[in-house]
Amino acid sequence: MSKFKTHIKKRLPLTMSVLLAGVALAATLSTLIEAPQAQNDYLHDHLTKLEVNYERVWKSSALKLPEQDRLKIAKIIMRSNNPASPRGLDKILTGQALSTSLYDVCRIEQEDCTKSIRLNRSLSEDHLNDDNRVVNVKETSVRIDFDLHSDPSKITLAGIFDETRILSFYQTQAGWIQNGTKIIAKTPNLYGSHDRNFDAQFSDGFIGLNYYPASASWRDFWVEFPIDEIKFDIEKAKRLNVNSLRIFLTHDYFDNFETREDALDKLQTFLDLCQENDIQVLLTLFDLRPDYTLSNWGVDIAHIDYILGKLAAHKAVMGVDLKNQPDLDFENWGEGLVEAWLTVMARHIQSKYSNLVVTTGWSKAENAARLSDVFDIATYHEYQDPESFGQRLNEVIEQVGDKPVMITELGSTIWHPPFIKSYNESRQASRLQNQLSQAERADGVFVWTLNDFDDVGKEVVGPLPWRQAQQKHFGLIRPNGSLRPAADILKAFGARSSLELTHAKIKKSNTTQN
Repeated sequence: MSKFKTHIKKRLPLTMSVLLAGVALAATLSTLIEAPQAQNDYLHDHLTKLEVNYERVWKSSALKLPEQDRLKIAKIIMRSNNPASPRGLDKILTGQALSTSLYDVCRIEQEDCTKSIRLNRSLSEDHLNDDNRVVNVKETSVRIDFDLHSDPSKITLAGIFDETRILSFYQTQAGWIQNGTKIIAKTPNLYGSHDRNFDAQFSDGFIGLNYYPASASWRDFWVEFPIDEIKFDIEKAKRLNVNSLRIFLTHDYFDNFETREDALDKLQTFLDLCQENDIQVLLTLFDLRPDYTLSNWGVDIAHIDYILGKLAAHKAVMGVDLKNQPDLDFENWGEGLVEAWLTVMARHIQSKYSNLVVTTGWSKAENAARLSDVFDIATYHEYQDPESFGQRLNEVIEQVGDKPVMITELGSTIWHPPFIKSYNESRQASRLQNQLSQAERADGVFVWTLNDFDDVGKEVVGPLPWRQAQQKHFGLIRPNGSLRPAADILKAFGARSSLELTHAKIKKSNTTQN
């Protein structure tokens, strides 16, 4: 018996060490697993190469040059002065490879220089010899100039211009050869002088939700489009005093030639339902597309025009969120290239669809003031320490001046790993209450999200099972349809905001009458 007790005593320190190590490991795992995560911290969905239709760039209706020659000349023109790679459109590059390629094209090592790409290019015959062997081609385009610096990680937007050029070609036995280029017109594009004020639109404040149906999240939303569930969800949102929804237009579904017409029909139906319920919609255009390849920018503008050309005037459309959390793409693509893309796309929308607010949803407050001279409003996401929520909001408001500020994602999951610290429903509600109590200066808040989801694909949030589990359980509404405490918090916040707004309007009216 005494030997047994001695054996136990000898093993006790080892046992305690193992237990303490286990507790430490559990605490570490808890911190890693339960740390609030932005909804798309994981996105590595790369696109296939987008082809250029060389025939469509010819705009003249009276073309004398044979079709095969037009296509050959168009290919030469479209591949020239394109810094996407040394071989033009033949290769898609990302990250450091793109920067290196830019410098190869520019043929510099340590000096700064400027490089251009051209979008919305159209060609027409300006002059053609009788033997069809010499031709001058007029090209009109939007020219975008980039400054390339000695630091390969820095690429900055230098200017946007409307440009017209004459390009001269002659034909040899080896094929067509370009032997001259002359710029005949180059004027600054009006994008750069755009300045709008949306104070009136945001004076009422937006109480919002990020929205997917429970049965069809992310990619499945538009493919499956469960209309009865969507109708019921919009009614539930309205009962929570919600007046706005942020939705995500999955790029590959809305850009695919085979599905984009169906996608627009579904979006039209969704917007009609929202209008019937007095709900405004913020459209996130380029969802699930972390791609900034320079040779695709023209296609990106065409994508914008296809969607907004038909729906920009819809009364339920509040505005456009260009890209969800583009600052998460800085590491792979570089800040300069990402911000240049955002600027060009924003200026295009502002020029062509002047009724729409344009923004982008930065992943954290510290980036919210980026491009504040470009975007109409500042929007960012809040998954940081709720105790300093108000401090961050005030700093953003000070940084962006008079422009409206919205927090387009905030919330927390109720999922927790077994036997570790619990993120339960009461904690979700407490966190939201803490945040909303500091949100009085915001022009809008959008909670992530209305529902728990039946399924979250690993292509969206990654392969780790606990990340998928987290994303399934951010909802304000339980799977059985009952409200979680956080839903009551949002409902009360919306009711209070509406009441305060009514009192403010009455006070303003009385002051005006006196």
